[in-house]
Amino acid sequence: MRIQRAGDSYYNKRLTDCKLYVRKNLTVVKATEWYYVLVGENSYLPISSLILPEDGAVLLKEAENLKEKVELITSITDCTGGHRNIYLRMERSNQTEEGVPLLLITLFDIKDMETRNMEVEGLLMKYRHFMSINSDFVNEYYFEYTLEDNQFVLYKYVNDRSLPICFGSLEEFVAKMDAEHKPTEEQQEQMKVFCNYLKSGSSAFEMEFPMLYQGKKSSCRVKGGRLYKNKNFIAGIFLPNHMADNEAYYLSPAARDAGTGLFNKRAVTEYTMERLSSSTATHWFMIMDIDDFKNINDTFGHLFGDEVIRKVAEILQLNVGYRGVVGRFGGDEFFVLLEKIPDRLALKNMLKTIMKEMAYAFDPQLKVTASIGITQYPVDGTSYEELFEKADKALYIAKEKGKDRHIIYDEKMHGALQKDDMKTMTMAYAVSRERRREALIDILGNLYEQGVEYVTENPKIQKLIRDMYDLDGVAIYTDYGKTLVCRNGDYSKPAVDLSKYMKDEKWVALYELYDNKDTYVETTIAKLKMYHTEYHQEMQGQELGATIQCLGRKEGEPYALVSFDVFNRNRKWSDTDVEMLSLIGNCISKLLCKN
Repeated sequence: MRIQRAGDSYYNKRLTDCKLYVRKNLTVVKATEWYYVLVGENSYLPISSLILPEDGAVLLKEAENLKEKVELITSITDCTGGHRNIYLRMERSNQTEEGVPLLLITLFDIKDMETRNMEVEGLLMKYRHFMSINSDFVNEYYFEYTLEDNQFVLYKYVNDRSLPICFGSLEEFVAKMDAEHKPTEEQQEQMKVFCNYLKSGSSAFEMEFPMLYQGKKSSCRVKGGRLYKNKNFIAGIFLPNHMADNEAYYLSPAARDAGTGLFNKRAVTEYTMERLSSSTATHWFMIMDIDDFKNINDTFGHLFGDEVIRKVAEILQLNVGYRGVVGRFGGDEFFVLLEKIPDRLALKNMLKTIMKEMAYAFDPQLKVTASIGITQYPVDGTSYEELFEKADKALYIAKEKGKDRHIIYDEKMHGALQKDDMKTMTMAYAVSRERRREALIDILGNLYEQGVEYVTENPKIQKLIRDMYDLDGVAIYTDYGKTLVCRNGDYSKPAVDLSKYMKDEKWVALYELYDNKDTYVETTIAKLKMYHTEYHQEMQGQELGATIQCLGRKEGEPYALVSFDVFNRNRKWSDTDVEMLSLIGNCISKLLCKN
């Protein structure tokens, strides 16, 4: 059964590309966007709990030591509580998480499989027909190249049929061109460039090329690239030069960035300005920087840095697809114009997919992340300049909040754009960082000199900690969670006795959430439901949305708990915030255990 949201085709999307990489316990590490759309807030749950119980049990058992792929016909619960009948395939993958292999699960919507096959066949017939009758295409040749077996095919379309011109190895094609054209040295160099594009599996390329048209020696433009769903296959087209006379710059060969095949800065800017001038529909401006890219270059070398740039470009291109255009402004900065994203939920699903793909694209020790600033047309402005400046401001805020996140510009939250805004922000954040560093040193020093009472009996210091790290509340418990030492913030309900949980055997299930420093970091407490249902309900009742908790032990038993809380919202904690709050929390919890 399809996801039902009346009048919105985005949420009725078929499972055309639904893949997820899972651990052995079948929790999802990363997935394609449509999986997050399909299951909604339940994406944190293992997929075994979303399908029929008996099928979930089979998957869990097979996942322990998977040798051959597993195939099931089952039903999955969607984000509305309804169900879809699906074909599910689980197999081993080449992806890992911290060196541990992940499994690949692919989902297909049974109801739509026959329909999709008929649509693909219809599209194929339609495009063959168009290519054979359109007078603008009579001189065009098409090519395909398979990297795996080095096979090159050159053909034309005549009366709905492809007419092969050359079929064989790439070397045979080069020899045929040499024999027929007697190319100059310059043309031979062009041929080498073309072959290099094919053999390297380039994602997109354009170039000039010697060619024979209507029996006359001439030259043409070549457009081609790797198919995004088949990295082993490259296809393209030879275009007569006379067709390019009146083309916009962004359609010209010069419009592509040489390193990635994306639009260059001028091309994506001109395309964006043209689209804004002719449309009133929602568009999203997205500026993205790779985090700490200079460190990547300095540590691993510029060649590897170039590989990171190319991979990130590929991830952006594949996930944006037909819904917009991607450009490279230079260095590690990218620009995306999104034209077919209906709302923020759809945008967040796409961004979630992109960020997870980047994080797992390289060796686990190198986690590539990005900061993204976003504005919405026409909500945030109607001119390219205004939208770009606001997106740039949002990008800067994302970086200052700890990187590895996106910020969607909101004037109420982030302030109106002012003259010299970026310069002012730079100075303000620099002062803020320095003040937080000084305040942290002062708090830790006084804790060791004056004891834990410096924080627990000082509401001003508790409020200072909240303000420094944008917290809604700070709560400190002792005596195995039974006694609330202090609580600062607008908590809506009285504190609970945590001893019934900290002494409960079920609490053991929560231990795996804490790191080796007894610190638990959570961006959304919905995940607690997997480990301790009652504790999750208690936290929900307290209206917690996200938390950092530091546990103190006495004789190995949980004794003290320091909780830094955010209410009714998720929170993507920065590495700096986690480190600083952990220092404060662990210091307090250890002092409480000594009392």
